[in-house]
Amino acid sequence: MANGQDKKQGSITNEDIVIDKERKIELPQANRIFEKIPTIQDANKGKGLRYEFTERKLPIQMPQFSPVVVMPGDGISKENTKLGNYNNVIKAGFGNYAHTFLEGHVGIQPNEDVYHGIYFKHDGNRLGPVGASNSGRSQNLIKVHSKTITNTFKFDGAIGWERQSTHFYGKVPNPYDIVADSIAQHWNKFHYIGSISNAIRGSKIDYTATSGLSFLYTKYDAREWVWDSKINAVFPITNGLTAHFDGNMVISEYTDEVADRRQLFKLKPTFQYKNDFLNISAGINIANDKDKNLNLNDTYVFPTAKIDVQPIENIHVFGGIDGDVYMNNFMNILQEMPWLAAKSQLKDTRKTAEFFAGAKGLLENGFGFEAKVSYGQYRNFYVFNNSGADSTRFNINFSNDTTKVKVTNFSGQLNYQYENFRSLLKVDYYNYAGLGNLDQAWHRPSFTSTWNNTLTFKEKLIVSSDIYFITGLKGKNLITNKEQNLSSIFDLNLKFTYLITDRFNVFVSANNILGKEYQRYLYYPQQGINFLAGLSYSF
Repeated sequence: MANGQDKKQGSITNEDIVIDKERKIELPQANRIFEKIPTIQDANKGKGLRYEFTERKLPIQMPQFSPVVVMPGDGISKENTKLGNYNNVIKAGFGNYAHTFLEGHVGIQPNEDVYHGIYFKHDGNRLGPVGASNSGRSQNLIKVHSKTITNTFKFDGAIGWERQSTHFYGKVPNPYDIVADSIAQHWNKFHYIGSISNAIRGSKIDYTATSGLSFLYTKYDAREWVWDSKINAVFPITNGLTAHFDGNMVISEYTDEVADRRQLFKLKPTFQYKNDFLNISAGINIANDKDKNLNLNDTYVFPTAKIDVQPIENIHVFGGIDGDVYMNNFMNILQEMPWLAAKSQLKDTRKTAEFFAGAKGLLENGFGFEAKVSYGQYRNFYVFNNSGADSTRFNINFSNDTTKVKVTNFSGQLNYQYENFRSLLKVDYYNYAGLGNLDQAWHRPSFTSTWNNTLTFKEKLIVSSDIYFITGLKGKNLITNKEQNLSSIFDLNLKFTYLITDRFNVFVSANNILGKEYQRYLYYPQQGINFLAGLSYSF
């Protein structure tokens, strides 16, 4: 939200290099209107693609890889730039594996300072990769949101419900002769979030305060509520020097037979100096971590600093140090691992230190790049592995608090644009050492890469491709005590969108074209070749 505000003295801005390019033709989501609601013009006119290079730290939660059709989760992605004159969209589609899809956004604008909208989505497969309905899955959600802008404040709020369902289908041999409901898992989540931020143009002090409350419960009577609040503020000191204050409070209670109250408070004051060639920031990150069941109440202080130098135009060299504490909520873990076993104990992960360095920039002839190396030390580092009691379910395993897990990450990305062609290649290499009681970094990859391409023909036909490669995955069956190396994942996806009129377009997505029922997690094969065809209407 802060990054969307006008750049001015005292504003909260993203100091990463921003290159006016982006990978695909995409208009702002209809449910994210930060200023007075203007008519969106054709993005192709005089505007290229937009890339934002960010400092990518090791994700404590590895991104969940799923080769099924991926649709936007928080709004509508409009691939036709001509649809920018319409704020409302409805998409519907059908595919194999009894795939049904419906997504839409409808909004009203009583006046130029007020906007209300509703977003809904259904995305499900009645049939799955094995055992027919025994491996089906679905997602349903609805969200109502509103924004009001006054002369002094911006108010933003949303309330919603989401339900996801899956099955514990990873049995050997495959479970063809059991009742699907007996291995079903589903959860429901209700949530609210609201924010208030500065709307006074030219104000020397800028701020944004956000607070949200969510409640989740599962079929197996696990429950969690989370109250998460943040504040970000900027105070100018001189023309080049500013003071920043970031605060975060998370209070949660997770109940699975036994209730566990957990709290995390963080304060991060920093000072930043910036001119045309140098951007340097330094401060401390103070975190207080409490856990009732673990009898924990500890405070940590981490130094944080970053220096970014521009030796030549459009080329940046950067480096720094960082440290933090991450709260591992049940909700976040469940979204990453839907086949989680019951009675899972949660702990917060501490990044005691991370050192990073790299370079990024924009080259001639449409090329941009980023390269980075980082070395971090983590306590309570976690992995997922199959349960010894039931191999179809997974336990979350933490390293001992006395163990410092060392993670080295080499990452890079290269982007290219030429007229109507856009391409983006990302690669990551991970090395894990000092795992202690974990033995191996179970189900964490050693190498990942994604290659995304988009080609537009005469502003009518849009062809996009996504190629994924993941290797180095390992799992262990604790019942047989055998370690297994999972086959490397190579996944190719294609999507075609044809723009019939300004309001209508048809799309066809083909995923996992090679038809490999590979396993991202042990005993859980993914869908083979699958497709979705549909129609989109904007109004």
